[in-house]
Amino acid sequence: MDKYEEFLLTIRRDINCLTDGDRAVRRGAIVKLEKTLLTSGKAPAEFVRRVFLQELHKPLFRMYADQGEKCRELSVSMTSRFADIIPVEDLENMLPLLLAALLGRLRSVPFPEQSEELRLEVLRLINHLFEVCKERLDPFASDILDALSKALTDTCPDAKKECCDITKKVSQCLNPERVSRAGGPLVGALLSNLRHQQWKVRRATLDSLGSFLLHEATMLDHLEDVLPHLNTLLSDRTPGVRQCLAEVVERWILKGLTFKKPLLTNNFDDEGPEGFEKFESRLLALLLGIAADEDSEQVGAVALGGLERISSLKQEVLLKKAARERERQQARQKAKEAREAKGGYAESEQTDASHPDPEVVAQFDYAVVASLLPSPFASGRLPSALTTTYVKLHLPSILPQALANLTQWTADIRGGAARLVRVLLVLANRQVAPFLDAVLVHLYKALADDEPIVSSISSQCVGLVGAFLDADLVLELVGKHLGLKLEGGARKGTSFEDLWPQDTRGRHTTRTLQDIESGVKNFTALTVESRRQVFTALAQLLHASGPPGAACKSLPDKEVKMAIRYLEEGALSEELLPAVLEATQSLLRAGGQGCVTEWPRVFELLLRMRSGEECKAENVDANMDYLGELLGKTRRQLYEEHLRTRLCELLQGADAVLWEERSPNRHILETLLRNAGPAVAEHISNLIPVLARQSCPEDASVPARVDILGLVHFLVNQEDESLGQALCSQSEPLLNGVLIPNCTWRAGQSNAKIRRGGMVCVHGMLRRHLVPPQVLNEVFADLLPILKSCLDDSWSPDNRMIACLVLSCTLSELQAEINGEQLREVYPELLKRLDDSNDKIRAAVCEALSMFFKCLPHNWSRTLFEYILRNLFVHLDDPNPEIQQGIYGVLESAVHQDYATFMQEAKTASAKSSHPRLCEELLRLAESLQKSSSEDAAGGAAMD
Repeated sequence: MDKYEEFLLTIRRDINCLTDGDRAVRRGAIVKLEKTLLTSGKAPAEFVRRVFLQELHKPLFRMYADQGEKCRELSVSMTSRFADIIPVEDLENMLPLLLAALLGRLRSVPFPEQSEELRLEVLRLINHLFEVCKERLDPFASDILDALSKALTDTCPDAKKECCDITKKVSQCLNPERVSRAGGPLVGALLSNLRHQQWKVRRATLDSLGSFLLHEATMLDHLEDVLPHLNTLLSDRTPGVRQCLAEVVERWILKGLTFKKPLLTNNFDDEGPEGFEKFESRLLALLLGIAADEDSEQVGAVALGGLERISSLKQEVLLKKAARERERQQARQKAKEAREAKGGYAESEQTDASHPDPEVVAQFDYAVVASLLPSPFASGRLPSALTTTYVKLHLPSILPQALANLTQWTADIRGGAARLVRVLLVLANRQVAPFLDAVLVHLYKALADDEPIVSSISSQCVGLVGAFLDADLVLELVGKHLGLKLEGGARKGTSFEDLWPQDTRGRHTTRTLQDIESGVKNFTALTVESRRQVFTALAQLLHASGPPGAACKSLPDKEVKMAIRYLEEGALSEELLPAVLEATQSLLRAGGQGCVTEWPRVFELLLRMRSGEECKAENVDANMDYLGELLGKTRRQLYEEHLRTRLCELLQGADAVLWEERSPNRHILETLLRNAGPAVAEHISNLIPVLARQSCPEDASVPARVDILGLVHFLVNQEDESLGQALCSQSEPLLNGVLIPNCTWRAGQSNAKIRRGGMVCVHGMLRRHLVPPQVLNEVFADLLPILKSCLDDSWSPDNRMIACLVLSCTLSELQAEINGEQLREVYPELLKRLDDSNDKIRAAVCEALSMFFKCLPHNWSRTLFEYILRNLFVHLDDPNPEIQQGIYGVLESAVHQDYATFMQEAKTASAKSSHPRLCEELLRLAESLQKSSSEDAAGGAAMD
């Protein structure tokens, strides 16, 4: 008996006990065997190998299904250690038994192996077998793949990651054709794990899936099922998963570009792509989606780096293909020449021997648009010419889908689509020109998105379009979208409502899905909202969203005129003025000297915006100042020059025809006159008839009359001497044509306010002495009824006050012109106001009465004079000291009229007055004045 047999006798009983019915016996036996054969290290390695191969492996494999968990655990661990010490050839012979036992613990659900830890150990053993046996496992590929597909449903994350590691080794070791045929369930199980809650499981699954589909057979067979699930990973919450996705897609494309075109195909579409070409555009779209990731540095930069490598390989593939085609063509040409030489005849077949190398687009200079580039391009990762060329090849299939997603329901999809479009524009630069129509139409819609991030990114996209493409091309399309190229009749075309029809009822919105490709070509902005979006985009297109002087391109004169025409069209609608202002500001920055030659039209646009309330005045003024800098003039000078050149055009026909209520002419005229300064003076004669017609109470609207009176008030209160002289010379038509008609009483609160405004203007003219006395005397007959009605207006203290002030100024101006009869009509109204409930009005009446006595002729009615004095002495007892002083001043003015009558009334009032001291002072004043007057008269007679 040799030593091996002696050694075998020592462990024979333990080997036999492995099949004993008693669980404890089996457990003790396997523990002893494990210690004797593996742990102690005393048994010779050769004996251990022989024991395992000849006696131990079958009962050990059967123990994988033992009832005792300890027995199962030791059997799996011992098998793993035996696999390291026995020859690979011997291990290959027992693979059928080993794999049958191992995979049987996993190939059905629920798992025969109930212990989570032991299932993980079984998977680790399978993984170890791949490391040891490698290609020798190929005959069992279908069984292994089936077991892996079941094991991937395990709830243990570590088991899932172990399965992913095994899957990577499957793709490395097994025949791809065999794996592809049996890999359907495995692919499905991996795809389900892409939604696992742990990001490490998702990343491991994605990495293993990338390796599994890296061969031509598996990729072409299963990639169609995989791609829809990968799109959801673009919004994965973990950057590491998205970064792994970029690496996987890059590997697939790099590998796919090396595949040969299949000779036979199952594709029944003769014109469609075959082989890997079916998936290239979709994979590239996925990679570009990752390049547009929110985390541009950690994720986006990885995808862009992969895109650069893919572009280089694609160029090499195309160059090799062109070279092969040239070689084939040369061989065919030589064969043809040989046949012709041998047969002595010339073949009529025409062949094209030219197979040039693929064209590479010119490198775009991104330095001129550096301020517009988003991250990660802004950090120096600029696309190469090869990358632009590669993206250009697939732009027809990728760009339409990205644009369509700009109008999807969810904000996440729209945001991702906006970022993708931005990346595509940067990569394609000028190559996006053939798709410009569709790009602009979708960006118009996205600019008005409710989500701020979508609107902001869309604005950047519009700026990139304006920076990359020629202005004439862009402006021509914008004009088409505004409908300006359609002449005669109403605008026709497809609107936003036609492209994206939806029905909103309450909080429920229903949208009808349809193909919009054909509608985009005929798009025309018909509604105010859609036109606002077009002008908002035009602002970004002109200025390219950059700071002044950074990315702006100086527009040629032709494009400047074209843009001004669009802006003039938009300025016709009040709702569009804010958007038109933004576009005008961009035009000023981009047009430069081109705006200098067309500055009157630009200034007229700014004047239109300045005249309304839709735009902020400070923003419009800032643009006017910038235009003035271009011209070397101040804003005031621009107003003055525009007034001289365009006022006649603005006023043409306005003295006969009333402007429509929505017409901006009135506001433009007001803004122009308020800012033109002294230059208005020379146009006053032409201006007054227009103001009279536009403020006519018979047919002009209340707002129009208010605006005109406000303008008159502004002009009247200007301190400029030349303007004052011009108004003075035109005071008669101004009073008769504008102010007096609007001061006449009419029913309604609006008319009361207008009447008060007119009276304020009259008071301003009188206060500044802009009405000559002879003119005032002529209009006094028309003005006096108005003053009387205002003085008697019980509902408006303001009207009574301003009437008192106007009457006081009128009397002051007419001291030498007014007659006694006119004064007879005035004094009753003044005396009434002494009893007014408003003390301020009573004080104002005192001033008017003082002027009244200064205007009285010497021989005026004594009876009326006595009546007035009696009323005044009564009010001298007023409890208000201010009124007392005012009445006292009035009586002082009345003394000169008739000393005797005054003294008589003063004596009478002194006896009844509660303030006799004031009456006595007035009496002494009258006596002293009478005495001095008599002395002067006597002295004059003596001199005679």
